[in-house]
Amino acid sequence: MYRLIYILPIAAAGVTYLTVGVERYWPLYLALLIIAELLVYWVMYRALRVKEYLSGYAIVAYHHEAWIERVVHHVSYTDSRGNLKTKTEVDYIRHPDEWFIVLNTSRRIDISEEQYDYIVNLWDEEEEWIKVSHRNCVSGGGGQRILYDDNYDHLVTATYEGLYVNYVRGSNSIFRYDDISKREAKRLGLVKYPSVSSSRLDGDAILVSPELIGLEVCHSDQQHIQRINAYYGAEAEIHIFVLLFDAADGIGIALKQRQFWHGGNKNELVVCLGIDSVDARKIEWCKTFSWCDVPLLDNATESYFFEHRTLDFEAYAAWLRENIQLWRRKEFKDFKYIGKRLSSLRLAMVSFVAVLISAIMVLLLVFVVSRC
Repeated sequence: MYRLIYILPIAAAGVTYLTVGVERYWPLYLALLIIAELLVYWVMYRALRVKEYLSGYAIVAYHHEAWIERVVHHVSYTDSRGNLKTKTEVDYIRHPDEWFIVLNTSRRIDISEEQYDYIVNLWDEEEEWIKVSHRNCVSGGGGQRILYDDNYDHLVTATYEGLYVNYVRGSNSIFRYDDISKREAKRLGLVKYPSVSSSRLDGDAILVSPELIGLEVCHSDQQHIQRINAYYGAEAEIHIFVLLFDAADGIGIALKQRQFWHGGNKNELVVCLGIDSVDARKIEWCKTFSWCDVPLLDNATESYFFEHRTLDFEAYAAWLRENIQLWRRKEFKDFKYIGKRLSSLRLAMVSFVAVLISAIMVLLLVFVVSRC
């Protein structure tokens, strides 16, 4: 069904051509049609994909010093006698300092000066001076870098969003979960996915239900799970979320959470824990979910928390490091036979955008042809 949307720009260009005519402008028709189709393709590409969370750790941090760029450009003007002349002008553009890290996943992430200084003090390596090449640089430039010291306790982690095709999400397959509205999720005390922003490097890996009043997760607890995600994320293709619920809600709340998150993303192991509302460190139950065909790590995690009833993220992270080999991510290409589908809402939104792009193309065609 969604493939019919690609026909909209072609139909709009054809109707405009038959109505307005003017054969000599066929290159303009073709050029605008190609641009419109590329825009529709990009919108469709994005709509057919869903977000997933990816993590990595910094292997090098950079500081590029401020520099001045010399830009030469030519300006045309008319002199007092009406003659068209050209003069050369020179501008000097200042580029400010830059600080950034490169992750083990090759992802570059900008950081602040304070974050760079923190890394320099954290890692047991010497800062190196480097030569940075800039085009048309007349002053400044250069910089420093520092390499990761290969100490697990010194990991600087980061989480960012990726995109992948989820064949199940928009389909009518038996594997698809029914939607839970935001209002219903709020009433049940379900957990939303965390936001990822440029103002902070890492997103939360431990999330607390709004129904579990008074429980706060400290930064060090978050770090224990974030380091697992970052250190093993690329190699094992795993991202762990630990969700904390009021134990009184029962294990059924974990099933509702799985439905709300549509089973989770392909690389996610979601660990739901029921916490005693009186004793915030006591675990009453554990339920995990993922898309794994053979959920070895899922089952082992449930057994771990059955034996260890006190909330201790450092101990759980240490256990995960010893048992991460149990994880085998589900290959979503196994669902490729379902085909790509769009939900009704996404299909309506993409159709609207495609109509808008086609309308703009038609207006441009009519405007240019009418003026020439």
